[in-house]
Formats: sequence, structure tokens, C-alpha cells
Amino acid sequence: MAQVDSIPSPGPDEHPAVPVDPPPPPPSKSVPNVLVIVAILFLLGFAVNQGRSLWAEWRSLSVDMAVVRKTAVIGYHNIHPNPSFARRPGDWFHDDGETTLLWSGWDGAGHRWFKIGRGEVDRERISYPIGRDVVQAIDYPMVENGGGAIWGRIPNEAPVVGFELAGVMSAYPIQVLEKVLVINDLIQDRPFLVLLNPLARGDRQVRIYEPIVEGHRVTLGTSGYLHDQKPMLYDRGTESLWVETPEGHLAAIAGHFKGTQLKQLHKKTPVTWADWRWQHPRSRLLVGADRSKVAPEL
Repeated sequence: MAQVDSIPSPGPDEHPAVPVDPPPPPPSKSVPNVLVIVAILFLLGFAVNQGRSLWAEWRSLSVDMAVVRKTAVIGYHNIHPNPSFARRPGDWFHDDGETTLLWSGWDGAGHRWFKIGRGEVDRERISYPIGRDVVQAIDYPMVENGGGAIWGRIPNEAPVVGFELAGVMSAYPIQVLEKVLVINDLIQDRPFLVLLNPLARGDRQVRIYEPIVEGHRVTLGTSGYLHDQKPMLYDRGTESLWVETPEGHLAAIAGHFKGTQLKQLHKKTPVTWADWRWQHPRSRLLVGADRSKVAPEL
């Protein structure tokens, strides 16, 4: 009988060996971190793209809103032109002895003429005529003081020029001046002449003059001509012709007052209505013309 080797039994202090699995590796943090970074980058990209889209939409909306404000009806009174359908005659500028006749329009019965000294106006320096007072100067201003219906409708960005005249802060919207060119104003019984040159810029565009000649007030209207690219005016008393000088005066170049100059009082660069209104909340504001009154003959 074959002998079988016996396996020794463990002693009282011995335990059979049990195989133990190695501990699992610590969880990797790289994968969650990558996912977080990717998510953040995605959100940032989304936000940037959406931000650009929203910014573009906002800019477009702002432009549209500005157009709406600019084209909104403000309601200035009686600042429209007075168109004439009369044709200028072929001899609209001609000499008659020692007098030069310069066509000034049609009065319903016949042609009207400015009569000046021969040679006082160079034909090459004036534009073709459109007719006297087609662009209607303001002789009797309509104003609002420190508020009103038109005051509240003017867009914030609308340009105005403002001056202190006879101790009163007065604002003149450029939109009105572009339609009328000339304002014969009266503040605290003191006359002022406001003139816009539509071809000038900056503080050369709008000037204030003292319209006093020989101790008397003169009022001016538009002749329908440009002289050296500046509005040529006429005074209602003598129909002398007036033009701004390079020095800033308003001088009569032809007619009874030839050689006379009106003193320049102010010149200003336009500012926005919002800026002017904030600085001068009780300002006097030009809002139109009272056309019910006959233009003064002086």
C-alpha cells in the first residue's frame, strides 16, 4: 500500500493564507476636469457669440431709433419756404444808366427789382436767383420758456445754438435756422439778428449781430442770392444788400447803406439739445414764426 504524505495542519496561531486583491487605483481627476473645462469653454463661446449678436441687434436698434427721432414731426410753427413759380427774366441782371437792376421776384403784377449803383455787385460772384423771401426770415418769433409742447419733442441729439442775449439764455434749433436763415429777434426790447450760413461749419455757421443803423433798428430778409457762397440779405427799409465779411461783420455792399457794418456780438458752435437743456432748464427756446403779422418795413 502506497504511503501518502500528510499535509500538516496549521498551528493554533497560524491561519491559512487568503489571496487579497490589490487596492483599486485612486479615481482619476483628469477626466472630470477636462469635462468642466470643455463645458466652461462652450459656455464662454456661446456667451461671446450671443453677445456679438445682441450687440449687433442693439446697434441696429439704436440706429433705427435715431432715425425715428430725427424724422419725427416736432411741430415748429411756420418755418416752411414760400415757393415762387415765377421764371426769372433773361435780363435778370442788367444795367440801366448808372443803376444796376437785380431781379428780386414776382409780386403778382410784375417783376420786382433791387436797384443798386452800377458796379456795386459783380455778377460773377452771385448765384442765380430763386426770388426774394422764398426762404422766409422770421420777423416775429414764437418761443417757449422752460418747457412746452415743442420743448418736449425735440430729440436729445438735435443740434441747437444758445446765447445769453439781454440777460436771457436763448436757444435756436439748427433745424429751424436751416429753413429760415434769418431771425429778427427782440429780447427785453433789444433787437438781435441771428444769421445762419448753411455752407459754413463750427462757430462760423451761426452769428448774432446788433441790427442798429444810425440809431434805428433794421430788419433783414433773404434776397434769394448767394454772394461768394454766403447768403445775401436785404434790409426792408432801403433794400440795400448785405453780406458777411471775412472779419465776421455784416456789411452793406450795395444800396443806400453801402459801407455800413453791423457789429457782431456772438458766434457759437452748436451743441446738443440735451446738453443745453441740462445746463439751462429755464431757457427761452425759439419754436417758430408768427406769420399773422405783416413784416416790418424798416
